[in-house]
Amino acid sequence: MAVVKDREETLRSFYEDVRSKALEPLWVISANVNTVEPTREVQPWIWRWRDVRPRMIQAGELMGVGHEGADRRVLTMKNPSNTRELGTSRTLVSAVQMVYPGEEAPTHRHTMAALRFIIEGEGAKTIVNGEPLTMEPGDFLLTPSWTWHGHIHQGAGPMLWLDVLDVPFVRGLDLGFYEEYSDPPRVQPADRPIDDNLRRYGAGSLLPPPKAELSTPYSPLFSYKWRQGRETLARLAGDDDSPYDGTAVTYTNPFTGGPVMPTINASLHLLRPGQSGNAHRHTSTTIYYVAEGRGSSILEGKRFDWEFGDTFVVPNWCWHEHTAVDGDAVLFAADDSPMLKAVDLLREQSFPDNDGHQVVTGTCGV
Repeated sequence: MAVVKDREETLRSFYEDVRSKALEPLWVISANVNTVEPTREVQPWIWRWRDVRPRMIQAGELMGVGHEGADRRVLTMKNPSNTRELGTSRTLVSAVQMVYPGEEAPTHRHTMAALRFIIEGEGAKTIVNGEPLTMEPGDFLLTPSWTWHGHIHQGAGPMLWLDVLDVPFVRGLDLGFYEEYSDPPRVQPADRPIDDNLRRYGAGSLLPPPKAELSTPYSPLFSYKWRQGRETLARLAGDDDSPYDGTAVTYTNPFTGGPVMPTINASLHLLRPGQSGNAHRHTSTTIYYVAEGRGSSILEGKRFDWEFGDTFVVPNWCWHEHTAVDGDAVLFAADDSPMLKAVDLLREQSFPDNDGHQVVTGTCGV
């Protein structure tokens, strides 16, 4: 017995000593390092448009933009289960931004990549690297890493859009850089025609010869129009549908066919009335925005009902399946699969039981 006590005391003393030198025995923490499958603190969550929009309007009454107030008028979607970060997930964050007529959000740039999916309004433009991009409901816009971008609104009524950025990923690497375009802050003047990128690169397979500046790792096409995407979904409906996500089209870099940005992939998904996809899970995280219609998703056995304007997150390795009700439903999706693919961490698994569908154990009351 004395030998056992002596060993325990020696081990205790040893642990204290190595930890005082910023060392940790792997055998003590190996169960937390070598997990059989991904462990996940972040849970699914939904932000309902009926909750978000009135609070965004109230924010407009309380906070100006530019010289009159905030650099950006934004409400970030902070997942309550993500206790380590301010993000919607470990790698991505979503938010809603609004500008009013006559407002100008000053130009800046940062290493975080961002995309925008326009929700409502008309007459606003995002100026990216000197090119004004028109913004209409359903349009999908890019502001890649370290590109100058600012917003102006010359129309009528509020302009609202969804932002998705890779902020948690970049901050987790401690690689955040930020720069204002000018001092005092102002919007970068336009030095290129409106929607020039669409004129050059928006014709699908018909492209001009690539130039040296197109060696960037992101798409030179900064604007993808809703009408083209929606018409493509309608044309392909029922043809080679995914067993999980209905009819799917992916936004791509026109020169490479790859994702629009190195850290974020974007796609549209059409679910036809009553169509119910099988459940699956993957190591990538997806933020969904309901662009059209209504339906529900079963996330880890819990039903989340959604309708136009709602945003919900499916975190990594989370079982999920989607269903449309009444009519067509279209989901815009942004995911982090490019960063996972680059480091060979992208995995997928089909639900093995109950003909591919989960048993519903509850509903989300958020």
